[in-house]
Amino acid sequence: MNGIVKLLDDIDRTMARNRFIVVALIAGSFLFCAAVVIAAFTYAERQRQYVYVLDHGKSLIALQTDAVVSKDIEVSDHVARFHELFFNLAPSSESIRESLDKAYNLADRSAYDYAQDLAEKGYFSRMVSANITQQIMVDSVAVDVSVYPYEAVTYARLYVLRESTLTESTMKTHCKVVDVARSSVNPHGLMMEGFAVSENNVIETRKR
Repeated sequence: MNGIVKLLDDIDRTMARNRFIVVALIAGSFLFCAAVVIAAFTYAERQRQYVYVLDHGKSLIALQTDAVVSKDIEVSDHVARFHELFFNLAPSSESIRESLDKAYNLADRSAYDYAQDLAEKGYFSRMVSANITQQIMVDSVAVDVSVYPYEAVTYARLYVLRESTLTESTMKTHCKVVDVARSSVNPHGLMMEGFAVSENNVIETRKR
C-alpha cells in the first residue's frame, strides 16, 4: 500500500514539474515575442530619425530627432538647389535651356514665367552673344515650416562675368513650398510656388 502511495506521489510530482515546465515555456515564448516586437518598433523609430538630403547632387544622411528640423533642412536645400540651377548660367543656349529645364522640375509655372519674361527682354540672347557668365552664391535660405505652404526667403549674391568686368548684386527672392510626390528629378518631393525676385541691386562693377 505504501508503494502505491509513493508511486502516486511520484506521479503527482512529475505532473506538477511538467506543468511548471510547460507554463515556463509558454511564458518564455510570450516574453521572447514581446522582446522581438519591442526591438522591431525601436529599430523602426530609430530609422525615422534619419533624413536623406541632397547637397549639390550628393546624397547625405543626417540624424535628427525632430521632423520639423528635417523638413526645414529639405526645404532649404530644395530652394537653394533651384536657385543654383536657375541662375548659374553659361553663355550657351543649350546649356541655359538644360539648366532651366532642371530648375522647372522644382517649381511651378511662376519660375517659367519669370524666365520667359527675361527671354522676351533678350536677357539670355545677350548672355550668349556677349559671352557673359552668370553665377549665384546662396548666402542663406530662411524657412518657416510652422505654416503650410511653407514660406522661404532666399538671400544670395549674383555675379555677372563679362570679358572685362565683374558685376556683383544682392538678390532676395520669395516663394512658398508645398509637398508633392518624390521623383528622380525632384528627390525632396517639394514644389516651389509663387517664385518672385523682390530685390536685385547692383553693389559694384569692377574690372577683372
